[in-house]
Amino acid sequence: MENKNLYVISFSPTGTTRKVLKAIADGMNFQQTKQIDLIKKNNIKKQNFTDKDWVMIGVPVYSSRIPETVISRLQNFKANKTNAVVVVVYGNRQFGDALLELKNLVVELGFFPRAAAAFIGLHSFSSNNYPIAVGRPDSEDLQIAYNFGKQVISKQGKHKKIKVPGNFPYKERSKKLIVKPVTDLTLCNQCGLCQEVCPVDAISIYNNRIETNEQLCIYCNACVRVCPQKARIIDDERIIGFAKNLHEKCKQAKSPEIFL
Repeated sequence: MENKNLYVISFSPTGTTRKVLKAIADGMNFQQTKQIDLIKKNNIKKQNFTDKDWVMIGVPVYSSRIPETVISRLQNFKANKTNAVVVVVYGNRQFGDALLELKNLVVELGFFPRAAAAFIGLHSFSSNNYPIAVGRPDSEDLQIAYNFGKQVISKQGKHKKIKVPGNFPYKERSKKLIVKPVTDLTLCNQCGLCQEVCPVDAISIYNNRIETNEQLCIYCNACVRVCPQKARIIDDERIIGFAKNLHEKCKQAKSPEIFL
């Protein structure tokens, strides 16, 4: 297509949000797509976008809001009426004020949101005992994402402000729990994958030990999901209680919502 570039900016600790964004990008069918990963803050470079660019921004939902970690990292980018698509992914509970918050944030940064969507993904608290949104996004979700991408491009000549659900002032953020995953050292082989994927650099490996800074940890579960030895676990009773509650109350599968 004649547009120059599509930039895909993602914060996706477990890869779930990134999977949705890829399907949307495939539907948009740009000749060139550039990925910008927000996971490691030291790798993020300041960048300006023009009105010739398209940018898609996707983040997970944490307790009806976008992660605070994301907000500071997105502020590395500035735009000049740049066409934007904003996407949030949530664990089959609710996306609350997150989509509105993301939309308003990108407007402040100079983007022009042309479309928005909320998709469902595996909840970060999901476990074998308490599965939550397992298998999401599934093939039907990804087809909807692909079709959404095609719709965005087909309507690109219509400069209309989009409306998305949410309330302002936003829901007050939940108080951060001081909690962290623990490591079963009898299983751990110190491969370092947990340290590599941690988005907040909370994990240190030294002297044959794995230490996690519970003040930094955002319990995204990326380290738990990536561990090939299944040595990383969350055994905190509060998190387990939340997972049990979500498993029982969020069994009915929700559908993606799109806003054009």
